Amino acid sequence: MVGAWGDEELIEQAFAIEDYETGSTVEIGPLTATFAEVPHFILTHAVNLVSSAGRFTFGADCRPCEEVVDAARDTDLLFIEATLPRPERTGIRGHLTPSEAGEAARRAGAKRVVLTHISDELDAEWACEEGSRAFGAPVEVARAGDVYEL
Repeated sequence: MVGAWGDEELIEQAFAIEDYETGSTVEIGPLTATFAEVPHFILTHAVNLVSSAGRFTFGADCRPCEEVVDAARDTDLLFIEATLPRPERTGIRGHLTPSEAGEAARRAGAKRVVLTHISDELDAEWACEEGSRAFGAPVEVARAGDVYEL
């Protein structure tokens, strides 16, 4: 896709890109990052960022699974995708419904939950209600420009 702009090296030149193994620990200034593989259509990792303020977990795209629950266990703030209006019926799943996202967050014991990757097919208010019902407490839906603190 970047090649369509005429420079296939654009991303590589703009960022210091490094690969990390599942289970790696990476120090980024005051943050410690760890990675946990979650099942998706391609190799995908949830990411935990820990600082003196607490822990943020990015759940990444995944189907309902124990891996995302384990990755988010007792996190202070969980961003978890809620792409689907209903579970996919055929093939390998790669995404969650808002209800499934809320359930995973509840099982993980997350303190705060923000639903991300909301499909255009979904009403954000409905997604929030479904996620909150399954989580057992209010959840939020991420919107452009939102800022979250631990």
